[in-house]
Amino acid sequence: MQAKRRSVVILAASAAALFLLAAKEGERLGPAKRDFCRIIYGCNLDQPPGYCPDRKELGKVSFAYDSARCLEARILQSRGVGPSHPVVGFQLYRFLGMEYRVIYAFSDTLPVSQEKLEYLLADLPLSARLVSHYQNELYTAHYVDAAHKQFEGTKGKKLKGEARLISGSLLEKRLFYFGTGTATVAFWTLRGPALLDFTYGPGEGKTPRVGYRMKLLVFPGNGFINTIMNLGLFRKVVIGKVREVLKDITETAHKLADSKGTDLLRDPQWTAEEKKKIEAFLKLP
Repeated sequence: MQAKRRSVVILAASAAALFLLAAKEGERLGPAKRDFCRIIYGCNLDQPPGYCPDRKELGKVSFAYDSARCLEARILQSRGVGPSHPVVGFQLYRFLGMEYRVIYAFSDTLPVSQEKLEYLLADLPLSARLVSHYQNELYTAHYVDAAHKQFEGTKGKKLKGEARLISGSLLEKRLFYFGTGTATVAFWTLRGPALLDFTYGPGEGKTPRVGYRMKLLVFPGNGFINTIMNLGLFRKVVIGKVREVLKDITETAHKLADSKGTDLLRDPQWTAEEKKKIEAFLKLP
């Protein structure tokens, strides 16, 4: 019993240490810590003990922490990814507390079976290689952790980034990713953090379809970039880029199924493990 109690104490102490390390602000009330603490007070979130100063020291903000502003923060806290989360807590809520944010939200359907889509979502490195082969554009993806929750990836020369699955699962059919990326959109090349909320389910119709809803939050660092990212042209291009990725995945699934993977299964450049995964994919409805 004592050994078990010591283990719990050690784990709690480790989590607290990781949080403080991620904060990187010490006792100083800098901009990042100010944003972090403001959303905690503004949205009535659980506060890391002893971390935030009195609310009066944070100063006033030019916006309201209303239900829309607090939505993602409250959802993620309810799902166990709160401000004290040892890995993403400080960075995530720091950005959620920033003055500027841009939301790109849309929904649509994909002409592919749910089973095939989930298979590709579950193995991003394999998916990237398959899309590169069938769509003639270089995609890359590789996991950077043993649990396959964090990955780095690219799409051509204009889109690259890294992201971590912070909540959700394929079983739930809802995925939350938090990360940073660099994108060249029209005349601009921008880099920054983003939060993705992706929900999907069976679509209507006689042929296999998947309906989905996607909400992407990005956090411009200042008013000028915020203005750019809210432009109609910029919004149209960003949403188009996201749809393009989903289209490439869908078309890859169809091309692989139509060809029965014969070209890949005979190609020595594909490993025995990859070929086994392709054979498993071809058995899906």
